[in-house]
Amino acid sequence: MAFKYGSREFADEILRKQYEDTELQAKLKGLTFNLILVGTDAPGNVDWEYKIILEKGRFVSCDVDIQPAPSKLRDESFDKKRFDAKVISDHHTLYSLVTGKIDAIEVLQKVKVVGDFGKFISQLKGFTNFIQFLGTFDIEP
Repeated sequence: MAFKYGSREFADEILRKQYEDTELQAKLKGLTFNLILVGTDAPGNVDWEYKIILEKGRFVSCDVDIQPAPSKLRDESFDKKRFDAKVISDHHTLYSLVTGKIDAIEVLQKVKVVGDFGKFISQLKGFTNFIQFLGTFDIEP
């Protein structure tokens, strides 16, 4: 079953599958980061936002908000006490990253990162592993 990238169902599947995937558990071990990921101009003329909380390599939560585009989700402001960074990019760039059509270095040139960029970069290996994990799902744009 394919999951729509940027959907609640996909977020729920990520949370569920993390307990089954021992390889993922090893790759994310120790990764602690609170991230807001925003995809703009997704199919259906919507913007989506994942609020991802990772603690010691475990997804504690992955909240989803979907709004008609263009939405306030695109704003650079966010709760810096609760989240480390906010990454904003168009949906198709983020989808291309997850499906392996472009790499993380290329994506960094196409996204806007707001917040603690140093912490984001210092844990880039963990995020790369996270992206590879997402690529194991059957997802559609």
